[in-house]
Amino acid sequence: MNARINGWPQYLDRLSALLNIARVSLLFSIMTFYVLTRSMDDPDLAVPIFNKFELYSWAILYGLLILFSMLVPRWQNQPDALPNVNAVVDITMIAWLMSMGGGVDSGFGILLLPFVGSACLFSRGRYPMIYAGYVTLLIIIITWLQISRDDFENISMRVCTIAIMLIAAVYFVAGLTAYVATSLARSQILQYQQSQMLDSYRHLLDRAFNYVQEGVVVLDESGLVWLINRKAQNYFPMLVADTRTALFRQVMHYWHTEQKNIFEMNCTLNGWPMRVHARLLQEANTPLLMLSMRSRTEVDQEAMAIKLASLGQLTANLAHEIRNPMSAVRQANELLQEEEHDPVRLKLFHIVDNNIGRIDKMLEDISMLNKRDKKNKQAIDLRIFWSAFVQEFVLIKPQAVNCIQLEVDSAHLIVWCDSVHLQQIMWNLMNNAWRHSLQDKQAIRVVIQKQAQQQISITVIDNGAGVSAENQLHLFEPFFTTEASGTGLGLYVARELAQANHGQLNYRPQLNGFELTLPRMVNE
Repeated sequence: MNARINGWPQYLDRLSALLNIARVSLLFSIMTFYVLTRSMDDPDLAVPIFNKFELYSWAILYGLLILFSMLVPRWQNQPDALPNVNAVVDITMIAWLMSMGGGVDSGFGILLLPFVGSACLFSRGRYPMIYAGYVTLLIIIITWLQISRDDFENISMRVCTIAIMLIAAVYFVAGLTAYVATSLARSQILQYQQSQMLDSYRHLLDRAFNYVQEGVVVLDESGLVWLINRKAQNYFPMLVADTRTALFRQVMHYWHTEQKNIFEMNCTLNGWPMRVHARLLQEANTPLLMLSMRSRTEVDQEAMAIKLASLGQLTANLAHEIRNPMSAVRQANELLQEEEHDPVRLKLFHIVDNNIGRIDKMLEDISMLNKRDKKNKQAIDLRIFWSAFVQEFVLIKPQAVNCIQLEVDSAHLIVWCDSVHLQQIMWNLMNNAWRHSLQDKQAIRVVIQKQAQQQISITVIDNGAGVSAENQLHLFEPFFTTEASGTGLGLYVARELAQANHGQLNYRPQLNGFELTLPRMVNE
C-alpha cells in the first residue's frame, strides 16, 4: 500500500523538523566549543582540537545543508526504492567531524547513532544493513587513517575496542530502529484499513439511518437532539442536531411519568398527527430516548392499502364464484320475460336485469384491478391510439359524434405503457366526461402534450358543472360514486392502472378535467 495513504508523511514531516533542530544544535555546539577553547588563557586547554580551515569548511557545508533542508523539507522524503540520500549525507558529515576531532576515540562517533536511526525511519525500516555497513566502512577508514598517522607505532587496543563497540552499536541501533519502523508502518497500514472499513460502515449506517421510512430522533432528558435523520427533518425542518427543543415535551412527560423503556403513543407534533415509538438506549452513559415516528396519515394509508390488497384478493375469488350463478339468474330472468306480458312484472324483470348488469360491471372492474401487475408494456403512438379509440367510442356512444375536440402540440407523442391498461383508463375518463358534460358540440376537449422529465400528459376536459370541493377529496376512493347506477370503482381502477405503468392520474379543478401522465418512450 502506498505509504502516503497510511499517514507516513505526517510522521516524516515531524522527523524532518526534529532532525533540522538536531543539526542546528550540533553545529551551534561545535562552533561554540571551538571558539571558547581558542579564547582560553590556559595554554594546556587552548590547544585546538580541530584544524581551523577544515572545521570552517565543514561548518559552511553543513550549514548550507541545514538551510536547504529547512527551505525544502520534503526533499528528504524520497521513494522507498533506494536508500535515503539525505541520511547518507548526514552520516558522512558526522564521520568527517569524527575524523577532524581525533578519530574514533574522540567521542564524536556516538553522534552517528541518531542519524543511523533517522535514516532507517526515513526509509520506513528498509535497508538497515546498508546504512550500518556504510557507517562501518567509514569507521574502518577513520580508524585506519588514525593508526596511519601514528606510523603503526602505538596501535592502541583502546582505539580498536572503541571502533568495534561503535560498529556493534551502529548495527544494534539500525536493526532496532528498522524493526520499530516496520512495526509502525504495519500498524499504520492496519489503522488505515480499519479506518476505511469504519468509513464504509459509517456510510452504510448513514444511508440506512437516513433512508428508513420512519423519522428518527435521538435526544436526552434535557431535550438535546443528538441525532436526527432526513425523514424527521422533512417533518420538522426546525430541528437541528446539538440543539435543545421542546417539541417532544409531551413524549418526554409520558416517559418520565410512566417510567417505561419502550412505549408507543399518538400525539400531535408541530401540527403533525404522529405515531411515535420510543425506546430507551440504556447502553449510553447518558440516558437517551430514540423516537421513531411516522405521520398517522401515512400509517392509515398503509393500513388502507393492506386492507384493499386483502379485499382485492378476496373479491377476485368472489368474482369468479359469483359469475356462474349470476349467469344462471340472468338466463332465467330472460326466459321468464318471454312468457310474461304483465307490465308490472316486466318492470320487475327489467330491474333485475339492470342490477345484474351492474354486478357484471363491478366484477369486470375488480377483474381489471387484479390485473394491474400483469403489464405488457410497449411503445404506443398516441395519435394512432387516439384515432382507433375515438372511432370505437363513438360507435358505442353515437350521440358523441362531432362533440370531441383533440388538441395536440407535437408530432412525436409516444408513451411506454400497457395498451390494455391505457384503453381501460381512457374509457373511464371519456365515459365520465360525456356523462357529466352538456353533451353539445363543445362537450369534451382532449389535450395531449409533452411535459418535463420525459413525460406526456393526456387531459380529458368536459364542459359540465365540475366536481364539488367536497367530492374532490373522495374521487379516487373505492366504491365512492355520485351515480345511482355507478359502482364507484372506475376512477379507483384507472388510477391504480396509471400507477402500475409509472404514471399518475389526478383531477385538475382549474381545468374541470382529469390529467393522465405517462412516461414518454426514450429514444422515440
